[in-house]
Amino acid sequence: MAIRDVEVTITRETQTVSQAGFGLPLILGKSKSHEYKTYRSIQEVSDDFNVDDQEYRFANRIFAQSPRPQRVAIKSIADVNEEGDEASPDQLVTALNNTDGDFYFLLCTDQSADVVSALSDWIDTQRKLYFYTTGSIDTILDSNSERSIGLLHSDPTAAAGWVGRCAPTNPGSITWKFKQVSGVGLSEGINDDEIELVIDDESNGNAIISQGGVLHTTPGRTTSGEFIDILRSQDFVEARLKERVFTTLVNAPKVPFTNTGIAMIRAAVESVLKSAFNNGIIAEDENGEPLYNISTPDRSDVPQEDRAKRTLPDVNFDFELAGAIHGVAITGAIRV
Repeated sequence: MAIRDVEVTITRETQTVSQAGFGLPLILGKSKSHEYKTYRSIQEVSDDFNVDDQEYRFANRIFAQSPRPQRVAIKSIADVNEEGDEASPDQLVTALNNTDGDFYFLLCTDQSADVVSALSDWIDTQRKLYFYTTGSIDTILDSNSERSIGLLHSDPTAAAGWVGRCAPTNPGSITWKFKQVSGVGLSEGINDDEIELVIDDESNGNAIISQGGVLHTTPGRTTSGEFIDILRSQDFVEARLKERVFTTLVNAPKVPFTNTGIAMIRAAVESVLKSAFNNGIIAEDENGEPLYNISTPDRSDVPQEDRAKRTLPDVNFDFELAGAIHGVAITGAIRV
């Protein structure tokens, strides 16, 4: 059961300045009826899937990266139902709703426009991220999903490789731009003008480009325009806050409704923010100290009604994102 006694709300104010499964990808396939299962190597995947199955190809691309995730999860539904009709986008969504697996990154072997639309709608109700590869510019341009990421490429496993390269890293420790995806080159049949259109700040798509002889991903945004690392960092902080505060409540004989008890809650919150700082999520000041603030009320300031309900209100925090440098402007002069 999900934690319900600790409620965390984070407001993301990043557009202008701008592990509980956080490294686990799920491949949702359509080759057969196959329940959710995790694998530690492509050899293990080969016990359940043929090399020609899309599930195998996606997993192989993920495991080929360096670094790579320790595990990959696969769930598959039959490509046709009992009536002989092809599995629909709604059936894929139903399969996800019936999955209890602890995954964070969603990939699907069916990357048609209808499926992308359905899974984008689903992912926006979750604390997860959905990645897909498409050769269609319109599939990306027509999307405005907070949590789906479209990669323009002719290789259907390209996004899977991108996830495989980045998933094993700690949230906040990397940017998703400038990543080299092993086994994936430049896209075939897509010209530079089309790539420039998709990676434009207003389009919010992604592509693999060549700069200085290096192939890398760019720019690392969701189709709503947010940077992937910011969303992942937010999810990390929220999940860890729930876990750490809940652990404090459970492990103590009781957390008293006194200033001492309130200090215990504050300490739990601060431990998560320190961890986020160590991961590279939170910026530092000129002295190398993390830029975050925490405020908690004194017991005397808590309304009697809240004390009677045993609910501690007004535990607030904010922090400044460390962010990442994606571009550099250099001005120089040569004098004689």
